[in-house]
Amino acid sequence: MSYSEFESDFEAVEGEPLPPSELIQAIAPKLMPCRIREYVPEDLEACLEIYRSNSPEFLHPQGLERFEEFLNVGTSYILVLEYDGDIVACGGLELIGDSDSAALVNGMVHRDYHRRGFGTTLLAARIALLEPEERPLELWMRAGKNVLPFYGRFGFALQKVNQDRADLQRGVATFWLGLDAQDIADVRDALEDRSIRIYLNDLDEEEEELD
Repeated sequence: MSYSEFESDFEAVEGEPLPPSELIQAIAPKLMPCRIREYVPEDLEACLEIYRSNSPEFLHPQGLERFEEFLNVGTSYILVLEYDGDIVACGGLELIGDSDSAALVNGMVHRDYHRRGFGTTLLAARIALLEPEERPLELWMRAGKNVLPFYGRFGFALQKVNQDRADLQRGVATFWLGLDAQDIADVRDALEDRSIRIYLNDLDEEEEELD
């Protein structure tokens, strides 16, 4: 199935619509049309190249082996973004059991495609895969503290920084974002408005063509 097949739990309410949230105001204008699908093993080398393109300025060279292990082991979802036939971004979403929490893991965009909207689109795609609940969800992420200007615009709050003793210029930060079901529905609608769809590995070929 694709994300657009999820049913929204919300109906229009009479009266004036609510103003757009900080999250959707930051996401909607930056979405980049592309093909988004779930990772398959044949994508390994392309994803490793994305990591290498960001190292050492944004990603620690020593983390490449751990990233490869992550790709081989997997998590709830790993998505790749294709543009003009090339994989230009990838990132995971970890659903944490039956809790109200989820985690963004190993999200990255190839260095040649920075500042073109692919990072925003990758974030939106992973949010769109969350299941709306009656109660708010917590979205967590650990990343270099240098990503705060990017994620801060979407409402992520910096929780703490663990300084890397081997490199005092680096630090791994923990970020947090609260989401409710309306946020998730709004993000799905924004992707749909740009004809951006997410294809998951449970699709067979016929279903994908029909979608």
